[in-house]
Amino acid sequence: MMLTPTRSDRRRVRNRDAILSAAETLFGARGIEAVSIDEIAEAADLAKGTVYNHFTDKDALAAEIAAAARADGEARVAEANAGVPDPVRRTIRGVLVFARFAAERPERARAMMRLTPGASDPFAPVNEGVQADVAAGLAAGAFTGHIESATLMVLGVAHILIARIAGARLDLEAAHILARDAAALVLRGLGVAPAAALATAAAEAADIFKEVP
Repeated sequence: MMLTPTRSDRRRVRNRDAILSAAETLFGARGIEAVSIDEIAEAADLAKGTVYNHFTDKDALAAEIAAAARADGEARVAEANAGVPDPVRRTIRGVLVFARFAAERPERARAMMRLTPGASDPFAPVNEGVQADVAAGLAAGAFTGHIESATLMVLGVAHILIARIAGARLDLEAAHILARDAAALVLRGLGVAPAAALATAAAEAADIFKEVP
């Protein structure tokens, strides 16, 4: 038998969602150290004590936001790369997915970058997926270079794209064009021939940024 949520239960859920939304926006814009609990409470239109009823401190709040944002982004990449075995396509589709993520959820994307430990470390656990795709590309001879520098380049461009797209609030069309061109440069940097890099970037960007009904 399912219990019907009480008014108190519904209010608690609304308050928690309001706190997370406010903190995500503030942390994404300024970072955790520059934001106070008082500011989060004010932005959520709640009492400071209500924030502490849900989260013990800013670190707990930031950890939940970072985990949710990263899980959101990773789920999008996993969905986009399902059934795609080619490491060249997988690598660049991951970059493009995060570019679209930044256009659709700018606050969440910025919070993810600011709050994720090891986001720029090519060997951090959070980057295992991209590292594996780059390694597969190197092993297949599709990419050239070293695993660390190659992975770092992919991550660097992805992070810059997220920052630019989210920070400038680019719409999907503008984000599509910027991400497509950046993706072509990434592929060329990884050793893909110029014509193939342009064609692959254009095709994958068109797929990732297609309108979803």
